Amino acid sequence: MELRNRTIAVTGASGMLGAYICRALFEAGARVRGVVRNPQKAAFLAQYGVELAEATLENRGALSTAFRGCDAVVSNAALYNITDVRWAANYRANKEGTENVYEAIGDAGVRRAVHISTFGVYRWSPKPDVIREDSPVIDGERREGGAYRATKQLSEALAFAISDKRGISTTALRPAGIYGARDKNLSPWLTRLMRLPLAPAPRLHFPFVYAGDVAQAIVGTLRNDATSGKAYLVAGRDGTVEEFFRAWKAVTGARTSFFSVPFGRGLRVDTSAAQRDIGFENVPYELGIQKMLEDERSFSQTLS
Repeated sequence: MELRNRTIAVTGASGMLGAYICRALFEAGARVRGVVRNPQKAAFLAQYGVELAEATLENRGALSTAFRGCDAVVSNAALYNITDVRWAANYRANKEGTENVYEAIGDAGVRRAVHISTFGVYRWSPKPDVIREDSPVIDGERREGGAYRATKQLSEALAFAISDKRGISTTALRPAGIYGARDKNLSPWLTRLMRLPLAPAPRLHFPFVYAGDVAQAIVGTLRNDATSGKAYLVAGRDGTVEEFFRAWKAVTGARTSFFSVPFGRGLRVDTSAAQRDIGFENVPYELGIQKMLEDERSFSQTLS
């Protein structure tokens, strides 16, 4: 799909990743419709020409109205809160919310969508295996992996099932460990950690990824219709938690001292398919964190 002058709806547009998606689509020449719960909290998106539409994940009718006339929908809204392990809350937002979004996409006559999933749908193992697109996934129906991961597995499966039924061309993206501006999960925790005089730095692999790189992957996905029906890992760099912590310290000027802690092998991912098909790139940690700090200022701007 050529994105210039196409109208793309983004659910959860005012959230951390949603803001990056809106900006990336705007810079690609698309008209962006931000679907949000509270338009007043999304006023900062005006600088990217975003048209706001009010709808909640519970309201299929409002979602359908918001999607009407769009060329594609990015299904991004979900509940992700590292402290919220309640099954009912995660199920309502992630599984039932996705069902409403996709049925509304069908109701509105939209035929292209991108679903934001997570690499948490995979079975994580202490073995040093590399996770690829065809690696085994958890069983959400059996609540494997906890409330968030299980309901995200259910939501991805449902997105594809409804797409098959309603004639929607869907691609799923599976990021991991997203960091960026307006983050309410990882960044506050790291900020507190960096205030300590001495802190542990686990020497295990984990794929942190800059939100801007995930947003660009969405642009690349929409541009490549051949990705329909597929899922891609856009998960993060092959680095350790210690490397990420030290990069954060270097960029932010934190004064804490780290001591390395051996902590198993961790998780590695293969993003070669996403690199090949949708142009996914993964900036070095220090560059991504520097961009994040610049984004904090950019996303705080509003137009009068």
